[in-house]
Amino acid sequence: MLKTLEDSVVFRIVRTIAAGGMGSVYEARQVGAAGFEKRVAIKTILPEFSADQHFVDLFIQEAKLVADLVHENIVQIYQFGFSKRHGHYIVMEYISGLTLAEFIRVNAATHTCVPEELAVFIVSRIARGLAYAHTRVGRTGLPLNIVHRDVCPNNILITTEGLPKLGDFGIAKAATQAVATRGGKRSYMSPEQATSGQVDGRSDIYSLGLVLFELLARRSARGIWLDRLGEAARAGWVDWEALDPGISAPVRAILERMLQRDPEQRYAASDRLAYELEYCIYHQGYGPTVVTLEAYLRKHFSGLYLQDAPPLRLPGAGGTIAIPVE
Repeated sequence: MLKTLEDSVVFRIVRTIAAGGMGSVYEARQVGAAGFEKRVAIKTILPEFSADQHFVDLFIQEAKLVADLVHENIVQIYQFGFSKRHGHYIVMEYISGLTLAEFIRVNAATHTCVPEELAVFIVSRIARGLAYAHTRVGRTGLPLNIVHRDVCPNNILITTEGLPKLGDFGIAKAATQAVATRGGKRSYMSPEQATSGQVDGRSDIYSLGLVLFELLARRSARGIWLDRLGEAARAGWVDWEALDPGISAPVRAILERMLQRDPEQRYAASDRLAYELEYCIYHQGYGPTVVTLEAYLRKHFSGLYLQDAPPLRLPGAGGTIAIPVE
């Protein structure tokens, strides 16, 4: 009976996807036997931060926390490892597409209003991913009570097939884990996260509400009012005039509930939020799907983000990382 299977894992670096903050993300090819290759993304810690034990602990926590989160609306992690030469690394699903931040930016730059049904569709899918994470049960049978704590456009991705995914659980925390930080993008923090840091899943709902508001805001409000959106909302003042006047009453009602300062007044669970968002777009028996969003991307983003960027001539590009099983 097979009990242990040992092998070496080789990743061929193609290009740097992103570098900054405290880490880097690379596009890579996982190389196997008989010409097998799999496209993956590899997340590493920058050398200057590898000695920061708190940051390393957060990095390890992310890998362990997301390892068992298998959902179509969450970026999947395949492997976590350590190499004496390259340090800690996370191997995760490669996403061909763009971030929601890029999606919003380009729509604003081209004076294109995001259709309400597409905005609601995107947010409903992320709500489903959050509902899965919030209710995940650990291997002991106890609820993990995972809270993402950094829901924002930069951490939401849209694949070229029109599938929204939530990524970067770098500061997420389960109730059973001790490593914590207030973290997150302050612009999208809930009032309770910005003050006490004591949060549950309803904090993620608030942050997702700010994302939905940004998607539905009038073009003239972008870049002027939206920079102050988070602070104003946390203070209990939301400029509803900044919303596109064509927004339907049911969607506005959902948004108002998501952005309540008091967590008790928000949706108690993300699955209920997802249900109400879905009802808004599907109650007539039909509505947007990944095919609809893909068609929108092909129309408005052709040649901008849907084609893979050419490999960058950066240090390490084209090299190989051979990581033995240790």
